[in-house]
Amino acid sequence: MIANPLHPAGFLLRTALTVSRRVRAPLQLQCFRPASDSASSPPSPPRTMLAIQVNEIGDERQLTMNTGARIPDISPTQCLVENHYAGLNFHDTYTRSGLYQCPSPSWWGGVVREVGDEVTEVKVGDRVVYLQEGPEGSYAEYTPIEHARLMPVPDEVAMDAATAAAVQGLTAHYLVNDSYNVRKGDWCVIHSAAGGTGQILVQMAAKAKGAWVIGTCSSESKADIARQKGCDFVLVVKDDEWPSLPELVKDIIRKNAKGPIVPSNYGPLNINDGVHVVFDGVGKNSALASLECLRPRGAAVLYGNASGAPPDINPLLLSKLGSLSITRPKLHDFLRTRSEVVERSGAVFDMVQQGELQLKVQETFPFSREGVVRGTRLLQGRGTVGKVLFDIRKGRKLHQRHQKSAEIIRASRKASLDGKVSNIDSDCTPKTIDEAYDVQALVKDAIVSETGAKVVGKKVAATSEMAQRSVDCDEPFHGNLFSHSTFAAGCSISIGEISLGLQEGFLLIEPEFAVRMNADTETGIVYTPDTIRELVGGIIPSVEIATSAFQMPELEAFKRLGAPSQCMPRSLVLGEKIVATGDALDRLDEHTCTLAVNGNKLADGVGNKVLGHPLNALCWLANAMGERGEVLRKGDIVSTGVCVDQLVLVKSGDSVTVDYGPLGEVTFDLTE
Repeated sequence: MIANPLHPAGFLLRTALTVSRRVRAPLQLQCFRPASDSASSPPSPPRTMLAIQVNEIGDERQLTMNTGARIPDISPTQCLVENHYAGLNFHDTYTRSGLYQCPSPSWWGGVVREVGDEVTEVKVGDRVVYLQEGPEGSYAEYTPIEHARLMPVPDEVAMDAATAAAVQGLTAHYLVNDSYNVRKGDWCVIHSAAGGTGQILVQMAAKAKGAWVIGTCSSESKADIARQKGCDFVLVVKDDEWPSLPELVKDIIRKNAKGPIVPSNYGPLNINDGVHVVFDGVGKNSALASLECLRPRGAAVLYGNASGAPPDINPLLLSKLGSLSITRPKLHDFLRTRSEVVERSGAVFDMVQQGELQLKVQETFPFSREGVVRGTRLLQGRGTVGKVLFDIRKGRKLHQRHQKSAEIIRASRKASLDGKVSNIDSDCTPKTIDEAYDVQALVKDAIVSETGAKVVGKKVAATSEMAQRSVDCDEPFHGNLFSHSTFAAGCSISIGEISLGLQEGFLLIEPEFAVRMNADTETGIVYTPDTIRELVGGIIPSVEIATSAFQMPELEAFKRLGAPSQCMPRSLVLGEKIVATGDALDRLDEHTCTLAVNGNKLADGVGNKVLGHPLNALCWLANAMGERGEVLRKGDIVSTGVCVDQLVLVKSGDSVTVDYGPLGEVTFDLTE
């Protein structure tokens, strides 16, 4: 037994083991590197691509990244586009939530890489933007698209600007020209005037067509943006203030109209007391107020549902308010033919080139699950004052970096001690916990593919102050438990077993409490100890064996690398399961254990070291997974975290015993 002066908790055992064994070649993952924004020497598309998928109706947690999606073949009338940018739109949230019972559309900008045999108006290398929907409408690196939908992008317009202009510029163009043809001198109300579509609507209505524009916003900071874009008047309206909007709008007109308010020959409504048109993308909260802002024979253009679908409107109400018109348009009906697609997009791009249309790309996220979720939450939280884009090529580079990190981990994990690397290149190291989980998922897929193992549960790590210090992190994280590295008590485990990754120079032994789930968890639920306990079927005393995939000459190196890279292979030794009665679960924080190596007692533990109670760790896991759209399944084993206050290292030939008192005993031997 060697005392390590670097660790205040005390006693550590270590040995330098050399394992002489043939090592299988590391998994080779093929990566495609997209070409630049041009047609020069276009590469053949790869066979698979990155694609965001939604497998069931729900919120943004249902978004998943498929890293091996098949690239569809094209028909004779289609083109295959290598996407460079995707534009986020509120319509995406409507279809994912189930509000619209149709496939989600997506806006894209990219370069044509293949053309069908019957396509004559588009060629390989053309820069294009397009609206896609249907089975191929989800976010993906490549899209098969009917050539008639492609909008040519002038060389003078950058691809990100073109994508931003298309997704909202075309919407604004048909709204002010077709849904209601705005004329010089008209009075307009434009809701969400500082938003992506709102800013473009303001510019087209006020600057290009000479209308008077009253904008609405949810804050003073957004009001400043709306004024900069051309609003003549701006009203700050909170969610509960919509009923007061009509009188505020009409008061502006009464004070600023060129002539007097004119009464009608019939009825109490004045001819010009209100605006000519309201462009409403808010929906549920604002629709009725929008109608009441109109003058007789005015038009309400309800083009969005940011706050939810508008309520059903009785036609008699339109009559009562002055023979109003109402329309709920969608862009598809204004892009019916190729000539209409080219003409309308050309008009918008001309405005961009001439400087008549100022576009704001608020933020560009990398095309990853984390990036798409962050962008979606920003949009749904009404935090946007411009367009949100996803950079597809940046997402591919991020994925390639994660693949390289996973390859290094897998290769080092399977190598003998002398063959292990000492670190991951800084370029490949995950920068966030979400990136670390992405790398972990790639490692998991490789393990399952190579060994035929199955994921049998989850391990919650860093649930105590000691554990967080030992891996240099300040919050828990979780990993996978595999069938090929989960053992029953009383077994002998070879630390030279390459498939387990246990041949490192030292091994950590961690007494832990585990549970077996008796039911599935659900996304969208915030679990508490009282609600999670009903899903637990059994308590299992356990011992985790952890090591590093990398060469670790000292414990400090382990601390620096352990958590951020998510590279710690883990094996779990399970004792006998006991039925998780209410009393046993509730008092799990009071249960103690004693750890002995070769008969020598080294540490005592107690359940309250695990976030105060092991059920707290289980709650954290269920909630953390739920945020990512993942669930625990019935039968899963969950190891909730180390319950001792010191690190214990062991070597080949050691015999380990952990006595959990009333819960039983876990024993095993380590061999070469």
